[in-house]
Amino acid sequence: MKPEIHAPELENLLRGLAPSAVSPGLRTRVEEELSLDMSWLSQTVKKPRAFRWLAPLTYAAMGAAASIVAMSAFSGSIAPPAPASKPSATVATASSSGVMPVSTISEWDDVQDEGIRYSADRLPEKHVRVRGTERHLYIDPRDGAEIIVEYPREQSLVLPVSFQ
Repeated sequence: MKPEIHAPELENLLRGLAPSAVSPGLRTRVEEELSLDMSWLSQTVKKPRAFRWLAPLTYAAMGAAASIVAMSAFSGSIAPPAPASKPSATVATASSSGVMPVSTISEWDDVQDEGIRYSADRLPEKHVRVRGTERHLYIDPRDGAEIIVEYPREQSLVLPVSFQ
């Protein structure tokens, strides 16, 4: 059995110990490691900095280019609003007063499936009624005022049916 050492006895033993001297080999290895770690402090050559603003600018330019391509591709496929309602008269007067069209948004509010019917040629057709809202946004460049023209829209679509 090992003898038990109490705290005061342990403290007295530790106080009696003297540290040994550092070996010359250990001292040279530590000095070499420190000189390697501190070598970067002596370098005065500055590394060329890359343009930090170039990458975000490139991403912004690509996004802008993509939006311009999308707007130009879809601008021909957007049909103008059907004349015969009061809002289109407002649009005509708004465009003649110098406001600029900004966007056209067409939303579907309700889609009703009216079933499959047969045409005069005895071909199946699916009839769908779509109710929605069309919203046009215009901006007056003189004072920045926004003009929103919104009107309901209803379409009856006839889709071909294939039973394959």
